[in-house]
Amino acid sequence: MTRPSPDVALEQYLETLKLSGVSTKQLTLARHFLRHLMSTLRDLPQDGHGYRKASELTLRNFPADEQFRSFVREFFPYWNGEAAPPPKTSQPSLAPTEASLLAAMQKMEADPWAQTSVLKLEQQLHQLKCLQRYAEELKKAGLEDANVQLRARLIKLLLFHLREATPNTESYRAGVDKLLAMLPSQERWHVFVSLAREFFYFLASDPEAGSKLQRQLSTADLQGLLAA
Repeated sequence: MTRPSPDVALEQYLETLKLSGVSTKQLTLARHFLRHLMSTLRDLPQDGHGYRKASELTLRNFPADEQFRSFVREFFPYWNGEAAPPPKTSQPSLAPTEASLLAAMQKMEADPWAQTSVLKLEQQLHQLKCLQRYAEELKKAGLEDANVQLRARLIKLLLFHLREATPNTESYRAGVDKLLAMLPSQERWHVFVSLAREFFYFLASDPEAGSKLQRQLSTADLQGLLAA
């Protein structure tokens, strides 16, 4: 049995997920998690014990969610060379068709899209408008484009994790804590906390929000959050 390179194993696993109809969002999450896993595994024995240890270390840096444990279990045979590579096809893979209108309706009703209320849409619109105003104020403050874009991306990630939460101070703090748990180095926590603090004033529609910007956060500081 020949073990493929980690990158090849990852692409084989992701292609299998893609062919099974997994969403793009889930594929991105799997890629992100497994790259962390492979990075940790690089300095450990390349066997089942090393894989288990790397998995335990990696899971500590992600939320306690069963999907991450599933990634660990499912990816192992690909990493170990035991899984057959996905079949090659000259045709672009298509999502499986529904057997009937009833089946299609049941799938639609199970999707979060069907559960979205007008109140939820208004909340999302408010968040996006606040994000737009935030970016505009950053530009007015004279920050370089790379810095503005990084701040906006990081805050958008925070808003993504708040999408199902009731908008209040407690849920905002919980969302921040959830993302802090994904940062392996606590030395970088203050950077994200400062970022979240400055945006909170925009989310609260504070007319003085522009004066609360944390200009001292450099582009290098922000890049450091994504370097892990």
